[in-house]
Amino acid sequence: MLFASFALAALSLTLPSVPTYDPLAWLIWGREIAHFDLVTTTGPSWKPLPVLFTVPFSFAGDDGAPLLWVMVARAGGILAYFMAYRLGARLAGPVAGLIACASLFLADEFIRHFARGNSEGILVAVSLWAIERHLDGRRRDAFLLGLAAALLRPEVWPFIALYGLYLIAVDRRTRTVALVLGGGLALAILWFVPEYLGSGDFLRAASRARQPNPDSA
Repeated sequence: MLFASFALAALSLTLPSVPTYDPLAWLIWGREIAHFDLVTTTGPSWKPLPVLFTVPFSFAGDDGAPLLWVMVARAGGILAYFMAYRLGARLAGPVAGLIACASLFLADEFIRHFARGNSEGILVAVSLWAIERHLDGRRRDAFLLGLAAALLRPEVWPFIALYGLYLIAVDRRTRTVALVLGGGLALAILWFVPEYLGSGDFLRAASRARQPNPDSA
């Protein structure tokens, strides 16, 4: 499934496109981190997960890095369709899977966003994948996928915090407790420390999020 998503995303790179506003900032930040010169005082809100990709991608150069990130973003979008179908079919049969997939296809500007490098496709994919892992009884996998979603959107934080408490309640083994506490610590570090190093303000991303670009959703 992952291989098919990346293959389709690679094929989609034949379409003319460039990363849009937010992805370009992630690419710039990735290059700046690679050169130990991060500045986040301008641009969109900080997002940790994309920069975990754009730092190594920066070594592919100004032409290669955008192509690599767009491929990842598109792979995430395509994977979201696979996961929508799989989860719908699992819960209520193949017809429900097709309805779920079609509903995602009709979601307002969903394709446009992930095709141009935004992270919405990845967010939907990992969120649905986390639900599937939970249904499979693979709760630690579900928690890690939830953390990936939480590295994209702070709105996920309350849900992953509650799921972490649930994990500790049902599995009190040391490694599970360490996973939850370590994951929460990593989440805080990755959101706040780079922002402070780049702007001198731990909450700069929150301030920026309250200043949307004109006509932005």
